[in-house]
Amino acid sequence: MSDTVSAPITAERGEMALELAGARMGLRPSYEAIAAAEASSGRGLIDLARDAFDGGMSMATASLVAVELVRAWGRSVEDKGAAGANATRIGKLMLEAEGGFNGALKTLGICLTLAATGGYDAEGNLKPAKTTTTEAAKAPDAG
Repeated sequence: MSDTVSAPITAERGEMALELAGARMGLRPSYEAIAAAEASSGRGLIDLARDAFDGGMSMATASLVAVELVRAWGRSVEDKGAAGANATRIGKLMLEAEGGFNGALKTLGICLTLAATGGYDAEGNLKPAKTTTTEAAKAPDAG
């Protein structure tokens, strides 16, 4: 397992997680996880991202989406509990989380929006931020 995969979830790297029952459950928006979330919800990624970000996603749909992202994270870090997560249990934990369902939905919305706008690769890894450099301003000719 690589250092990147086994490293704990960190906000500094832009990794998203839900705090559920005192445990940080990573959200990994891999292609497979997103495809499973789309299939189970009947909605496309852009619609899911918009609904979650705007607060219009139902608890049932949010639970289905979150469990797929948590399962993908669990598989990537070899966490059997997360890899075998249950949508009903995740939904209940989202209700009981600090900030309640609304707080969990905001986190889910940010994660899905990043996925929809190219912030993750197909494996669910956060893409590095692009940096842009500019040429130093040239001094005017004295001549």
